[in-house]
Amino acid sequence: MTETPKEQKILVVDDDEEWRQFLSDALSPPYTVVASANGDEALAMARTAHPSLIFLDVMMPGGRDGFAIFCDLRKDPKTHDIPVIFLTEVNPKEDTLFDANILKQYLGESPAAFLEKPIKREAVLQAVRGVLGPDRC
Repeated sequence: MTETPKEQKILVVDDDEEWRQFLSDALSPPYTVVASANGDEALAMARTAHPSLIFLDVMMPGGRDGFAIFCDLRKDPKTHDIPVIFLTEVNPKEDTLFDANILKQYLGESPAAFLEKPIKREAVLQAVRGVLGPDRC
C-alpha cells in the first residue's frame, strides 16, 4: 500500500523554537510534523516515530551538533535510510561554505539536501518534493 502525504511524518530538529514552528506550519498539512529541540531527543524520536524525512539544524548547543546527529542516524539500522535535509545559518555568519558535496567528504555521506536560513516556505516544500517526490506535497 502506498503512503499518502497525510500518513507521512517529518521530524524537525532545531534548537530555535521559531524555526521549529515555521517548519511545522510550512509542512502541515499535508504532513504530520514532530519536532525536537535537541539531538539526543531527535535520535530517540527518529527510532520510534519512523519519519519519512528529517530536517536537521547544523548548529545546536550542548556539544551534539547536527553533524554528530547525522552520523548517529547513519550508524543505526533503524534510521540509516531516513533522508536528512540540513538547515544552517553557518555559511553567512561564519563566511564558510558548507554544501552537500563538502559534507560528503567529511561525513562519508551527503545529506539529501542542504538549505541555508532564512528559508521561504516554497523552498522548504521544493526540498521535500525533491527528496520524497513531486506528488508528495
